[in-house]
Amino acid sequence: MSDGKDAVSPAPVSGPKVTPAPLAEMSERTREVMSRALFDRDGEPLTIFATVARHPKLFASWLPFAGRLLSGGSLDRRLTELVILRVAWNMGSDYEWGQHAEISAALGIPRVDIDRITAGPRAAGWSPLEAQVLAATDELHTLRRITDATWNELHQNLDDAQLIELCFLVGHYEMLAMFLNTVGVPLEAGKESLPRPPVSPVSPEKTSGD
Repeated sequence: MSDGKDAVSPAPVSGPKVTPAPLAEMSERTREVMSRALFDRDGEPLTIFATVARHPKLFASWLPFAGRLLSGGSLDRRLTELVILRVAWNMGSDYEWGQHAEISAALGIPRVDIDRITAGPRAAGWSPLEAQVLAATDELHTLRRITDATWNELHQNLDDAQLIELCFLVGHYEMLAMFLNTVGVPLEAGKESLPRPPVSPVSPEKTSGD
């Protein structure tokens, strides 16, 4: 299990390999799809959406799927955001971290919990379910599967549909982080980057067998 100190540090990108598409250059169909996405303060779509929109057919298929996982799923939104933040940390994704630190704060997730993400699932302060979900997130990152022990623990609190969703949630945001890191999608002004160095560590709980 990760101890919160092994976040990936992607090689810096000199500039975006794919530039975001301005609304004015999008087709009517793409603008209609884009109307269901999030926009920044300047009235333009968030950079991630405008970048993926360079592939209009993929964008039109991906956006509803992403929305289902983010806000239309069966997992509690707090759990969903904790998972996404942990994926961002594991993958070294500034963009995912910046967007979802802001979203988490808007949902009322305390700053101390956002900061604790970097310390990992064994940090003191998580509920038992949160610790299990974050452990599963780390296992999917490092092992590419949830271990039987963690799955059985999770199954005491989550049903089959929620466990399926958890796998897809982690996989989707890892995929997205690979894209973001590869093409260098720039973080919007005013959004925070990944903590560098990590925030003051939270003492992990000691468990037998560690």
